[in-house]
Amino acid sequence: MMKRVMYIAVTGLAFVAVVAGAQNTAPKPAPEYPKFEVPVDFSFINVHPDLPIITSFNVFGGGLGGVYNVTPLIGIKADFQFYTQGTGVRNKLTEKGYKAGQLSANFVTYMFGPQFKMHKGKFQPFGEALFGAAHSNEFAQILNDEGITNKSSTNNAFAMEFGGGLDIPITNVIQVRPVEVDYLLTRFGVNGTNYTGNQNNFKYSAGVNFTFGGK
Repeated sequence: MMKRVMYIAVTGLAFVAVVAGAQNTAPKPAPEYPKFEVPVDFSFINVHPDLPIITSFNVFGGGLGGVYNVTPLIGIKADFQFYTQGTGVRNKLTEKGYKAGQLSANFVTYMFGPQFKMHKGKFQPFGEALFGAAHSNEFAQILNDEGITNKSSTNNAFAMEFGGGLDIPITNVIQVRPVEVDYLLTRFGVNGTNYTGNQNNFKYSAGVNFTFGGK
């Protein structure tokens, strides 16, 4: 009898060990949310340079990002955007009697931070808080008391962005992003002048979000 009990016990323990080992080696089920996202967008920024002679102008462009979702709600986002100014600033300065010449500008941002998103339903809202830097030669050519400072150097500044938007899934991989609205803060100065300050900018973007991983 004792031998039979020992045999059953050993057999049971062996069975549990085999099952546990099989569970440890079996592939984990795919998460219900995508592990990676790649947003591609077109956007514009209404820039406020904090100068009395020119209060605002627009830059247009776009870019892409990458999101690694750590949990169903929280992801880590990297975002890169490039913008060109066009003729808006030159036209405004010319109208005011300044010789803007060949004034041109680019505007680049590269930021990182958390993204918070609902990954279920027909409409998936998200919010973000990003921090990083902005680069522009606009503020190296900007107005001073005598006119335009035509400097060859470029400027880099601290940047942070708070906002959110909405994704609409079309397939398991493609989501349409009709709207994303952000507050973008930059802090540029102009080399060789006393100008420095916060630029409180408005950003709107729209595009497509690609999702990978998960079910």
